[in-house]
Amino acid sequence: MPVKPKKSSPKIRFPRDEGAHPDFLTEWWYGHFSLADPQGREYGAMVAYFNVGLKILMVYDLQEERFYHSISSSALHHTKGQLDLHWHRDNLVRTDPKSFSYNLKSYGKDIGVNLSLKSDKPPLLGCSDGLVEWSGGSAYYYSFTRMKAKGTIDISGRSIDVQGVGWMDHQWMTYLGKGGWDWFAVQLDNDKDLVFWHIVNPDESIRSRDLTAMYPDHMVYHTQDFMLERIDSWVSPDSRREYGLLWRVRQEALGLDLEIRAKCAQQEIRLFESLSIPVCPFWEGRTSISGYFDGQAVSGRGYAEQVRLPI
Repeated sequence: MPVKPKKSSPKIRFPRDEGAHPDFLTEWWYGHFSLADPQGREYGAMVAYFNVGLKILMVYDLQEERFYHSISSSALHHTKGQLDLHWHRDNLVRTDPKSFSYNLKSYGKDIGVNLSLKSDKPPLLGCSDGLVEWSGGSAYYYSFTRMKAKGTIDISGRSIDVQGVGWMDHQWMTYLGKGGWDWFAVQLDNDKDLVFWHIVNPDESIRSRDLTAMYPDHMVYHTQDFMLERIDSWVSPDSRREYGLLWRVRQEALGLDLEIRAKCAQQEIRLFESLSIPVCPFWEGRTSISGYFDGQAVSGRGYAEQVRLPI
């Protein structure tokens, strides 16, 4: 096992920074969930709230490869200094002041999510201190890498009991910038978690890269020295944009060599399609993981996001 770098002073404080930061231009709260019903049928869900009054909700049935999503805009009501978000019938709130426990309710056209969440691990601070380089410069960023999830999802009038595991992100920054990113979260079956990304310029050159791993004992390893390559891809018939479906990530010191494969290809969301501004298509969804970590064979689940911002 590699020697863990010394942690610098954290830039994020809990529970204060779970809430909104009105002085920052851009802020979002994201949740990704790998779920199954009592018969073992697999589902995925994603909920994202943005401080600009935008919400994205996704639910997908992996057995039927059916993908449902809803995009809506409205005022997001929040409380500074604590996690207490409200949007019509939706809410994302902390339910226990002494533990990282939450309740998430989100509803869209013909779909819904109602989950109780409890983190098995402390929050993972991006770059180990919470301050990361993003597309527009510095951003504050943390993740809950492994959350127990239990509740229901709704699809076309059916309420389905589910349970599983989730990943939650919170990020805020003063400027979003140009270019985009390829972002990956990994939950391995040996209780090791990783988050890594490429920030890309408008010409697709790599501006920066970052990888952070959390071990079962909650120790953290951070590096910018790794390789991430796209092996296979899919072209959206709607946007004609190309998205990676199979990736490989390697990092020598960690003995890391993983393949990341999309569970389903057609998970493109066309943001702002109904508005008189440039459409922002992006890809968001679940992945399966296989390969090696610390020289040992591993497998697991993950989530990926591929975004290119409008120029």
